[in-house]
Amino acid sequence: MEQVIGDGVSIRNFLYGDAGGLAKYGDNPNIAMNQRECFPNPYTVEHARKWIAHVREHQATTRFVIATKKEAIGEIGVSIQPDVHRYSAEIGFWIGESYWGRGLMTKAISWMTEYCFTTLKIKRLFADVIEYNVASQRVLDKCGFTHESTARQHICKQDTFYDQLVYVLINEGMSSPPG
Repeated sequence: MEQVIGDGVSIRNFLYGDAGGLAKYGDNPNIAMNQRECFPNPYTVEHARKWIAHVREHQATTRFVIATKKEAIGEIGVSIQPDVHRYSAEIGFWIGESYWGRGLMTKAISWMTEYCFTTLKIKRLFADVIEYNVASQRVLDKCGFTHESTARQHICKQDTFYDQLVYVLINEGMSSPPG
């Protein structure tokens, strides 16, 4: 699978050769500060190799790399929720800092949203955003997500409490679960 999103950038399945690019762009405190604490900082090639192996084995249809023709520059994916929440998925994403402000993540999220709604049959797509990550809030707004709620002091990152903003997009075209 490969989807061109513009400016020589595409979304595609992970390749083992992506480890160098993921480490190059992911090893950045400005990326790590907006991710969960399980996101390694520093982010090494070995971290990237393990992540790629995990995704290829367990999440190949829900997580993708964002890449130029030369190298991986970021990631986008969803975690489908279990049990009664099985038609809901959390979206997560990051892109290398040198690619910020080019509209690439807006295009990536728009593609991922369409993929989730049509291929994965997701009804509710949501993103949890830490309060100071204004760039992610803006890109989600541009992609049609609504700020649904704020969970006050719900995130503890590096021993500090922050609000968690929940952004949601509902698949209005899906009136009942697929049969």
